[in-house]
Amino acid sequence: MLLNQTVESGETVESGEAMDAIQAYEGTSLNLLIVDDDDVDRERLRRMLSKSDIQTRVSEAASVEDSLVYLSRDDYDCVIIDYRLGLSSGLTLLDNIRTTMNNHCAVIMITGLGDEEVAAEAMRLGASDYLLKSQLQSSQLIHAIVNSIHRAELEKKLHDMAHYDNLTGLASRPLLLENLQSTVTNNEAAAVAFLDLDNFKPVNDNYGHDTGDYVLVTIANRLKQILRKSDTLSRIGGDEFVLLLRGISNQRECNRFLTRLIHLINTPIELPEFDCQVQVSASIGVTLVTDNCLDADTILRRADQTMYQAKHAGNNKILFFDPEEEKRQYDRRAMLQAAERGIECNEFELYYQPQIDMINHRIIGAEALIRWNHPTLGFLHPMEFREALEHPSTGVLIGEWVLKEALKQHAAWNKKDLVVSVNIAPAHLLSKRFFQRLALLLKNAPDVPPESLEIEILETVSVSDIDSAVEVVKVCQQLGVHVALDDFGTGYASLSYLKQLPLNTLKMDKSFVLNLLTNPEDRAIIACIVELSKTFGYKLIAEGVESQELEQALIGIGCQFGQGYFIAKPMSADAMSSWMISH
Repeated sequence: MLLNQTVESGETVESGEAMDAIQAYEGTSLNLLIVDDDDVDRERLRRMLSKSDIQTRVSEAASVEDSLVYLSRDDYDCVIIDYRLGLSSGLTLLDNIRTTMNNHCAVIMITGLGDEEVAAEAMRLGASDYLLKSQLQSSQLIHAIVNSIHRAELEKKLHDMAHYDNLTGLASRPLLLENLQSTVTNNEAAAVAFLDLDNFKPVNDNYGHDTGDYVLVTIANRLKQILRKSDTLSRIGGDEFVLLLRGISNQRECNRFLTRLIHLINTPIELPEFDCQVQVSASIGVTLVTDNCLDADTILRRADQTMYQAKHAGNNKILFFDPEEEKRQYDRRAMLQAAERGIECNEFELYYQPQIDMINHRIIGAEALIRWNHPTLGFLHPMEFREALEHPSTGVLIGEWVLKEALKQHAAWNKKDLVVSVNIAPAHLLSKRFFQRLALLLKNAPDVPPESLEIEILETVSVSDIDSAVEVVKVCQQLGVHVALDDFGTGYASLSYLKQLPLNTLKMDKSFVLNLLTNPEDRAIIACIVELSKTFGYKLIAEGVESQELEQALIGIGCQFGQGYFIAKPMSADAMSSWMISH
């Protein structure tokens, strides 16, 4: 923008835009700081300013050090800096204002040099304008000050839009990360607390978003009350807030402060419009800034993840980041990814354990048990990759592979009277379209009668999902597939399951069988389970038959079918084929 226009006579006239800018500041008092080591030059600038209709309040500093003291004590609309400040350069002060002090005020550089490189460097460091002493006039100085202040105000508005939340006025994510990274770089002790309001959604649902905004602003104002000037409070979206607490280096101090903060949040909020109160709580995840090798994004991510763990633990929980937990989460993600690759690379294998009629030693079935030939960890049993099996997506992929492979092997054995049982994880059983996918697998295995496939479901399927489980089991039985309840007797819902689930088989948990010979209570429990299975008409299979004595004792109580190491250990499909021939 041109501040003045030069006419042929050599005189200058004020442009319309410059006049408008000056008029906008008439009646206001601008706070200015002149930084020049020459007394005569400072006085000259004062006189130029006195000729303006704009009121000014002028402070003077003769060195970089003095000017920094002034800037730390007061807010200035514009700082006018001489390029030469004794042995120092005005560029040093300019750089301090923009970086160390993070000040957005207008800065004008004045110099006796006509050096374009100096001008370019001044503008690069954030100068609003660059003026030559030899050509400087009162009107030019005033115009430069006014336009520089106006430009600085616009830049500050843009900065605030990018760095502050519109609703609460709190810092937004970019500013939080800037401050956090500065803390890390300077190796300062600090804590980052990631806060999420636990029950805020019902406020929006019941009273509307305007009321929800009012509650957020109220919470923000409460949090401001107890924060120190050095701290940063930010809202990074929705009902999530983050606090950067400088100077806090231990959990005890941090926990004490956050407990006060939660008490403030829990205080009921009056809603006069609805003549009622609402109350919200908070979950807080905290990580201490102790490692200057970590970047701000990583620290914030740790606090965020810890907050979700706190949220799962209940309302008003404060949880501190645990490196061991992070390692467990990392290992879990690595395991899930490796398992999905393992399916594609044929790393999984099914082993089979025979189930027999213990009276005549006739084979009646085989339980398919998954094994993982891991490329680096070696031969893994299910308990070693349990999280992958129970995962709602990876577990479904593995479960479908198991069903497909078991049906394929059953067709290869071609034994119509053999039942192959497959363990189905709760996440797989209750997944969408389980029934449709099972029906398709059976359709693609026409040589396998549906009744020769038995799906084993765990008693640990939660009671809250029992209705869904019942519906899935019913449609499975409509296909002709048998259903067994595995590990029966270990859960609290045993009788409820017997009453609601349409079953074919009960599998008695081996924990009762192993102590059968020495523990009268376990023997009594087994006797009760035998009677229950007879009453409901279920086939009963005892797991954990580890000796001939156990086998005979089970037969004596009335349990006819069993599986266990005494009968045979789990074996590969080829070994199982040979075992069936020999038995």
